[in-house]
Amino acid sequence: MMAEQSLYRRRVLVALDPCEVDPADFEASARLAAGLNAELVALFVEDSDLIAAADLPVTHLIPAGCQQLAALDAGAMRRAFRVAEGRAREHLSDAAERWHLDWSFEVTEVRRAAETMASLKREDFLALASATGRRAVISRRSAAVHAERAPCPVLLLRRNGGRDSRRGQPVSVLYEGEESALVLGRDLARAYDSPLLVLVAGEGDAALAARKAEAERWLAASGTTGVAQRITARDTAGIGRLLCEVDAGLVVVDHRAGVGGGLDIDALTKQTRASIVVLGLG
Repeated sequence: MMAEQSLYRRRVLVALDPCEVDPADFEASARLAAGLNAELVALFVEDSDLIAAADLPVTHLIPAGCQQLAALDAGAMRRAFRVAEGRAREHLSDAAERWHLDWSFEVTEVRRAAETMASLKREDFLALASATGRRAVISRRSAAVHAERAPCPVLLLRRNGGRDSRRGQPVSVLYEGEESALVLGRDLARAYDSPLLVLVAGEGDAALAARKAEAERWLAASGTTGVAQRITARDTAGIGRLLCEVDAGLVVVDHRAGVGGGLDIDALTKQTRASIVVLGLG
């Protein structure tokens, strides 16, 4: 067991929506993998139910800008998946080459996505595109469903220009006493060459003061450069406003903690331009 752990290399696994392959998702994930010295893995999830539905007699495709209905069948849907798969593989290869990464590309069906999720380890990252458009992405139904039980951090890549932190944007940690959140925040700040901001949450002035002192001791003892700041916000709207004020690029939230566990993560991704890393789901 010890030998297996020492030989294991961290992975950044990107769960892909076949209908919405975005090159920027690969770029943000590749940058993270490079900073963490990790392997980049893409999981392309085919929705077999969608393929079967395409064979139903009432299923038609409405071409953009056209009033006519075009026939749609399972064969056409499979061909569309193949095209999207090839495009995604090309984007992954390009991003991995730019960042000098080892990479792999896996194709699976919705029902088998759980097997890949089960292979994740605590050292890994699962990257998902936030559903900020008019519809939830298919990966929400497949890989994201299993992300609720993932043992590793889950990175929600913010779309519309905010998925990747710019230089100078802090990596912010919502700290409620979990050292694992501080460790991850430190690693991400180093990976992105960004400042570390520890947002200390809690109830009451005495508790906040004690927790802030605790965070500052950890920063000093671990040789980590960062700033600890007390906050009073305890709900999604308040945290969202605060993250906008500090212009956070990445935010680490522990789902097991009081404030973190009470946040509406989907709503938070819409209130801030930051990408959000969720701990403690599995």
